[in-house]
Parts: sequence; C-alpha cells; structure tokens
Amino acid sequence: MMSERKKGAILSYIQVVLSVAVSVIYVPVLLRYLGQSEYGLYQIVGSFFSYISVFESCMSTGVLRNYCNALGSQDKEAADVTLSMAKVIYRVMAALMVVAGVIVLFAFRSFYASSFTASELKESSAILLLLFANMMVTLLGSVYLTILTGHEKFTFLKVLAIIIQVAQPFFVILCVRKIPYAITVSTVIVVFNVLTVLMRYLYVTRKLKIRIVKKKRNRKVIGEIVGLSATILLGCIADQIFWKTDQVILGKLFSTTVVAVYSVGAQIYMMYMQFGTQIASVFYPKVSILYQEENGLQKVSDLFIRVGRATFFVILLVLSGFIIFGREFLLVWVGEGYEAAYWVAIIVMLPFSVDLAQNLGLCILQVKGQYGFRAKIYLLSAVLNIVTTVLFTKLIGIVGAALSTGVSMFLTSGLIMNWYFQRKAGLDIKKFWKETAPVIITAVLLTMSALILKQQLKIEPAGSIWKFGAGVLLYTALYAAVMLGIVANQSEKKQFLQIVTSLNLTLKRK
Repeated sequence: MMSERKKGAILSYIQVVLSVAVSVIYVPVLLRYLGQSEYGLYQIVGSFFSYISVFESCMSTGVLRNYCNALGSQDKEAADVTLSMAKVIYRVMAALMVVAGVIVLFAFRSFYASSFTASELKESSAILLLLFANMMVTLLGSVYLTILTGHEKFTFLKVLAIIIQVAQPFFVILCVRKIPYAITVSTVIVVFNVLTVLMRYLYVTRKLKIRIVKKKRNRKVIGEIVGLSATILLGCIADQIFWKTDQVILGKLFSTTVVAVYSVGAQIYMMYMQFGTQIASVFYPKVSILYQEENGLQKVSDLFIRVGRATFFVILLVLSGFIIFGREFLLVWVGEGYEAAYWVAIIVMLPFSVDLAQNLGLCILQVKGQYGFRAKIYLLSAVLNIVTTVLFTKLIGIVGAALSTGVSMFLTSGLIMNWYFQRKAGLDIKKFWKETAPVIITAVLLTMSALILKQQLKIEPAGSIWKFGAGVLLYTALYAAVMLGIVANQSEKKQFLQIVTSLNLTLKRK
C-alpha cells in the first residue's frame, strides 16, 4: 500500500505536468483573446497584489508548524487550541484586508497614473478590489488547509488541485471569448477559489469529522504562531520582490505590452519552480516528526540529500530541455515577438536550480526555528535587486531585469544559504554536493552534446510541431536512460520501479 506522502509526491508531479500542458494551450489562447495590452495589465495587477497575498501563506506556515508538532506528540488539546487560535487570527487578518485594500488601491492608482490610460486604471482598480475579496475568502478557509496538510491528506489536496488546474483555464477561455478583458480572468479565478475553499471545508467536516472547538484565548499559542509567521513574512516579502517586482518596474518604465513579453519568460521559470517545490511540499510533517526523534538532525540531513538528488533528476531534465528546444518552443507556443523571453527564462532558471533542489532546507529551518537568517538575507538581497533591476533594465531592456534577479539568486541561494546550512543549521552540505554532483555533471554533458549535435545536423524542429515533439521525446528518453542506467543508485532505481508499478496497477484498475 502506497503511503499518502508518496502518493502526494506522485500526484504533485502529475499536477506539474498537467500545469505545463495546460499552460502550453492556455497562455497563447489567452493572449489571442485578450491581446498583449490586457494580458500585460493582468500580470501587472497580479504582481502588485502579490505583496499583500504573502500574509496568508506566511501565517499558514506558523499555524502548520504548531499543528504538526501537536499531532506528532499526540496532544489533542494542543491541536484544538492551535486551530481555535488560528481561526481567530485569520478572522482578524480578513478584517485588515479591507483597510489594506483601500491603501493599496490608492497607492496603485498613484503609481501608474502617468503610464496607464484612464480605462486601464479603471479596470485595474476593479481587478484589485476583486482580488482583495478573494484574499478574504482564502484567509477564512486557510485553517482547513492546515488540517488537511497536518493529517497528510495529500491525495485529496492534489486531486482537487488537478481538477481546478484543468477546469479553471477552460472556463476562463470560455468567458474571455465573450468578454475579452483582464477582469474576466480575475472573476473566474475568484469563483474557483471559493469552490476550492468550500470543498476543503466539506472534506474536513464530513470526511474527517473534525470540528474546530472554540477555546479560551491563548496568548502563548498566538504569540508562537505570529512570532514564526513574522519571521517567515520577511522571507515571503523578499520572494515577492524577486518574482514580481520586475513586472512592476517594467510596467512603470515601459508599457503593458513590454510586460506581456517579460511575463511569457516569467511563466516559464514559474512553471520550472513547480517541478522543484512539489516534492518538498509533502515533507513538512515528516521533517517535523523526524527532528523530534533520536539523532533527528542526522536523519533530517539525510532526507535533505535524498530529496535534493530526486529534485535535481527532474528539474535538470526541464532546464536542459528548455536550453536545447526553448527558442523553438516559444515560437510554437506564442508565436513571433517573444524572443527575449528565452533569455529571461534561462537567466533566472540557472541559479534558481540550487534553491529548488534545496527547497526542503526551508522546511528544516522553520522546524528548527532558524528561518530568521534566511528571511533577513533575502530581504536585503531583494532590496538590492530593486536598484539593480532599474539600472540593468535601462541599459539592456527586459533581459536586464532577469539578470538582476538571477545574480541575486546566485548570491543568496548559491553562496550565502549553503554556508548557513553547513555552519549553522547542521546540514551536511559537503555531502549534498558530493552526492548531487554526478547528476549535475551528467546533465551538463547531455545538454552540451545535444546542442552540438543539433547545430551540426542543422536540426530545426520548429518547422513542424511533430518534429519539435519528436525531438523533445527523443531527448527525454535519452536523458532518462542515461540517468537511470548510470547515475541513479539502487535505492533510486527501486523507488522509480515502485512508482511505475503503482501507476500501472492504478491505471489497470481504472
């Protein structure tokens, strides 16, 4: 019987693959109906709003840690108190969203008053208000996501996410055909978010039979949740600056059309992010439990290395594939006029690979209560990123914005955080790089060989979708054969065969 954690990991990657497949269809169709201007407008508003949305995810982390610790020690009273206090906190935050909404709306209109048209300002303001309403719904339903994650109900969470992932773009396209505006997209997203929250609530109350019992206000628990969340908030804000400020600045300096081009490249590296973060997302409860055991730090460090290797196997296939076929992919995907998006994606993806492979390290820092350093360093780097983005963008255009982000990522994730993991967090980083080096070197050699072969044979798969698809499939098969045959250890080969066998059995039953 496959564990919930393993099922969750498999479903996570199915979700990512579907997400990529849907995006391949969704983004060009959306661009066709909306146009570059409306699409760019939607991306700018989303980027601006993201600075507020981080509050929910950060607070959720604090709640989840307390809840998982209570479940790990089988302390039902502590678990009930955590949920009750979390509900109070989320209600307060939802109320604060009203105030935040007004402030952000005025700030947004003032910031873009000179670069937006009157109609763009009006529509973007309406989208912002809609997104704030969406955030209030998300906050009020966050406690149910905590319960599901704490009880490791990953199958339900991932299946629900997959259904939404497929259904939402379908209804967006259906609606924008009739009403081709950015606000149409936002409206559909809000509707599906409400449905998601409702389904989580029903599963918790009907299936798990869990009720949130009202408890007397516990300042200690609230302090623990808010204290950790405040620390993580710094890191979350830094992350938003990394991923969203580029679009905000480009919208200010240039136009919504330029933002649309950059956003296509951003769409690529955000999809890339999903491949790296999905494995780590199902291991938070596991890390929390392992750390409390005897020799817990050593066990957590070993898990960190195993997950890192598994992540590199996956993400380097995606990265190398995009380096080889990226130009052709963009031409097939969104057409001409988006050539700069290729370099935007690669410049960010290369240094970001380290952060993705070590993503479990963030969970470890949270469990150990050492997340503060990461938050401070990333915030400092993010502020520097704002300055360099403006300078680089003025010199070399939209590629400069990506270069600024890429350099910041290399300095923080590649250098500073690896030093901290080794010296302060107690993780065996030397062993991590020793164990992952064969995967990285092999991926580099395969990429270089494929590029040389492509150039020598003058292969241009973009001339035909079928040729392009055949080229991608051939390289994927070669990559898998080399990695499994030469690089993967016996344990990894065994796990791969178990996953394949389980999937075959599942398909046969269906």
